Amino acid sequence: MTQEQFEDGVAYSEDNFQNDNAPHLKVDKALIRERFDLNGKKVLDFGCGMGGMSVWYATNWDCQVYALDIDRHHIKIAEHLKEKHKVNNVVFSQRNILVDHLKEDEKFDYIFLNDVAEHIAYPILQEIFIQLEKGLAKNGKIFVTYPPWKSPYASHVTHAVKIPWCQYLPAKTLDNLIKKNNMPIVGEEESDLLQAYHGLNHLTHKKLIKVVEKANLKPVFRKSHCILNRLPGLGNTNINFFPFDFLVTKEFMLLESKNQSVGTNPANAMASQGK
Repeated sequence: MTQEQFEDGVAYSEDNFQNDNAPHLKVDKALIRERFDLNGKKVLDFGCGMGGMSVWYATNWDCQVYALDIDRHHIKIAEHLKEKHKVNNVVFSQRNILVDHLKEDEKFDYIFLNDVAEHIAYPILQEIFIQLEKGLAKNGKIFVTYPPWKSPYASHVTHAVKIPWCQYLPAKTLDNLIKKNNMPIVGEEESDLLQAYHGLNHLTHKKLIKVVEKANLKPVFRKSHCILNRLPGLGNTNINFFPFDFLVTKEFMLLESKNQSVGTNPANAMASQGK
């Protein structure tokens, strides 16, 4: 990681932390503020990246945040962000939980996966959810956010090639476009845009449901954020059916263990909105 990449990474993570109107996190943050009270809770930010959201949780609630990522460059930037802003209630760790499993005493009230699931191959993703399910405390919940594959921005390279839905271009054509506009990114696992694109698993709601069900998890809430939600009267409507599913920019899903009975805590009220 060059010094320039480090500085760019710090700027990016700091914006994720401080800017509630960051385009790719605006809806996420609003929904989390509306739906969750993290005060007094033990939180796991899985696949925390460069730590922007981890520090956001830690500074907006009186909670203890544990943040894990497999990439040491990401963790280096996250640690810098923590030290710069003197945030004491977050702990960052480079860790692969498929090798170094969660321990018996590592139980979390909330586990967040922000824009992580779409980057992990399906067999591995299923194993990760199996481990995360074991890490849930009583009444614990897992909150997953991701851009579905039909999204205009799901390719993660739209900002570079300037073409929405570019994932539907012929493979060779898109590869050439990405190579033409390629740039390095912070990370050991994925160090440029081409690697980032080819690392995507083409995640959809149906595919994710199959993965989590095999991990002994069940959905209790789903929100599909669609471009049409900007229209008057449609702000809270789930518009995720054909052909409007191509306008869904972000999916949100809340999960709990199948072994957990539905109680009366506030998070379970989300189930009334269906899956």
